[in-house]
Amino acid sequence: MLELRTISGVTGVMGCLMALVMFFQRRSYPPTIHGLGHWTAAPLLAFASAVLFTLRGVVPALLSAGLANALLFAAAATFLAGSCRFFGQPLPARATALLWLAGAATLVFMSLFSGHYGWRVLFMGLLLSGVGAWHAAVVWRQPVHSFATRFTGTVLAISSTITLARAVSAPFAPPQEGLFTPAPMQMMYLLGLAFGTLLTSIGTVLMAAEHLRRELERLITHDSLTGALTRRALFTTGEAELARARRQGRPLAVLMLDLDHFKQINDAHGHRVGDRVLVDFVARAHAVLRRPAVLGRYGGEEFVALLPDTDMGQALAVAERLRTSACVDAHLPPCSVSIGVATALPQDTLDALINRADAGLYEAKAQGRNRVAQAPAADGPPPRRH
Repeated sequence: MLELRTISGVTGVMGCLMALVMFFQRRSYPPTIHGLGHWTAAPLLAFASAVLFTLRGVVPALLSAGLANALLFAAAATFLAGSCRFFGQPLPARATALLWLAGAATLVFMSLFSGHYGWRVLFMGLLLSGVGAWHAAVVWRQPVHSFATRFTGTVLAISSTITLARAVSAPFAPPQEGLFTPAPMQMMYLLGLAFGTLLTSIGTVLMAAEHLRRELERLITHDSLTGALTRRALFTTGEAELARARRQGRPLAVLMLDLDHFKQINDAHGHRVGDRVLVDFVARAHAVLRRPAVLGRYGGEEFVALLPDTDMGQALAVAERLRTSACVDAHLPPCSVSIGVATALPQDTLDALINRADAGLYEAKAQGRNRVAQAPAADGPPPRRH
């Protein structure tokens, strides 16, 4: 059987190393990824706790039992707080106060009842397993799951289960049993604590890396100002939708949208207000469009909406709702929109389909703007740029 005091010391070393990894990760990651500070502090607290546990019998019980357990609880609570911040769900004030109260109670209880080992283990085990289960629930409750969240949630669930099993069995343990008494349950608990700390830290590193990857992918595929698809992503999506529509014999409509007299808004109110008008228009469009429809920024104040499984009549109705939609921000200068509508023909390429929608947009502008116009026949004149 492994020497249990050695396991405790190794736990501290692993916690310190993972804190170092997270510290450098935090420095290199953008500030939009929250919770990294908590995830850095948590393994450091676990390291300090493991050092005090390892010194059991060398330093006073107030430190090796009371403070060590309080630090261990603080590490679990800090991991939890970091995950809540990471997922954009910071702990409410009441929950934070409850965790602080539980940590103080741990310090007092472990110091006053240093001779009642079984009851101390039961008290501490219930606290730690409760925080671990809470943490696992936070991770598993996220709407989008990935390998990192599944891995972290599973590690937390297993660790809390082991801690709970040790807590429940503690009152029935032999009177002479202590933290480093060779016993199967002690071995399982300390190994679970060591690997739980290490694997939870690895899980947080993986979750942060996945979050960064998603942010980079979004920067590539979405316009940084409005959040609409970039032109490149729009064409990639459009080619796939056109191929699907042709393969399944389903309709596909395209709307070409242009904000009327947008240059006048920039000249009269400045480019910052113009940017806000663009953002507001995209918010209006997203409120009208429904999945699987997508909106992309074609260039400047021009946008393209792809409407899968939508025929001409439905597309004209959607375009009219878009044209008559109100600004989300009532303080912005009013800005109307002209819209051209086209539906895919069997021989269409995506460029041809968008060009016909663009011809419809030109027709809407020729009629006085703030209009919805259907694309002319496929054999009509080529569209003129506006």
